[in-house]
Amino acid sequence: MHEAAMESVPYYEEPPSYDHFLQNHLLPNRPALIGPALTKDWRARKEWVEPTNAIGAHAPAMQPRLDYLREQFGEAKVTVADCQEREFNDQKRVDMKFEEFMDMFSSGRYYLKDWHMVKAFPNYHAYKVPDIFADDWMNEYWPTREDKDDYQFVYIGGDSTFTPLHADVYRSYSWSSNICGIKKWTLFPPGQEDLLKDRLNNFAYDIRSIDESQFPNFEKARRIVLYQRDGETLFVPSGWFHQVENIGSTISINHNWSNACNLEATFQSLSSDLEDVRRSIDDVREEMSPMEFVGRCQWLLLLHSGWDWSILLELLLCVSRRLGQQKDWVFQPDPTWQVQQIRKVIDTLRENEGQALTTYLEEKNLGSCIDDIEQELVKAILHGSCNSNKATTT
Repeated sequence: MHEAAMESVPYYEEPPSYDHFLQNHLLPNRPALIGPALTKDWRARKEWVEPTNAIGAHAPAMQPRLDYLREQFGEAKVTVADCQEREFNDQKRVDMKFEEFMDMFSSGRYYLKDWHMVKAFPNYHAYKVPDIFADDWMNEYWPTREDKDDYQFVYIGGDSTFTPLHADVYRSYSWSSNICGIKKWTLFPPGQEDLLKDRLNNFAYDIRSIDESQFPNFEKARRIVLYQRDGETLFVPSGWFHQVENIGSTISINHNWSNACNLEATFQSLSSDLEDVRRSIDDVREEMSPMEFVGRCQWLLLLHSGWDWSILLELLLCVSRRLGQQKDWVFQPDPTWQVQQIRKVIDTLRENEGQALTTYLEEKNLGSCIDDIEQELVKAILHGSCNSNKATTT
């Protein structure tokens, strides 16, 4: 790796104030690394781990209490990635009981990923979401759905397990707190995605084994390499590709999240995916009515991206209703600015999709959804303008 390509990440011994975090990280979309003070009182950091016998300044200080974890969570259903077997652009995954994963944990091959631990054990309270990350629209909306899903995860992996190069779903933010072990992160700022692709337009899978003949521009990509230690928390901004490698036995708690600060990025990502879907079936467009084509595209978009326009609008309605009733604006941006960000998306959606969007929403029994959002946004401005205790945007 060329040293000239390296950048750095600000480190905070103590958690920054929300306003500082907003102005210096959320809005400019820049990463941050926060010291163990942020997580020191978490139950997970007290009960899930114990000191290691490792020697050396760069060795992990803590390791998992495997017997305790097995006793607490042994019957839970989890998904485990095989880090030595690739499946398309990810690792092959299998479902099993948590106790079965514990039996193979030390192999350095298997990595428990995307475990919805909070959903599975709602009364356990392993951690508290830090205030600077609390303005989280995704995990506000998804539990209100019938499937009651969420984007709150636990990851557990042995030494040498890893996650291949990727950018987080929906161009969301993410935060990752290390309960124990060390993670080596390689992060690539957005805007240089073409440098990360091969001659066939495929993204790299494992940056440790790049074929320069297939990825001729990869070494030109700017990147940040950092080591996240026990108790530290990394904020990963929207659209930053990254690869993560575990050093020692590692447990982390991770959330994907979004809010007004990255709403435009999320919307643009979904819009780009929709254009890809449209192009993929454009050759059969004349065989369908306009509404059939819209419906097929939205169905494929949902399969491809996990979202469609109806889900995005339901999320915005959920958030707008809360904004329309809220009177305490701590740990989030100015309400008027939040309203502006939502309206930008609504206006762009109307302009781009026109009557087809209206008809599609009516067929989904969401015909009044956009009008309902607008009404709630008016309430939000009225509530917000009467309260001066809010973070400003610049």
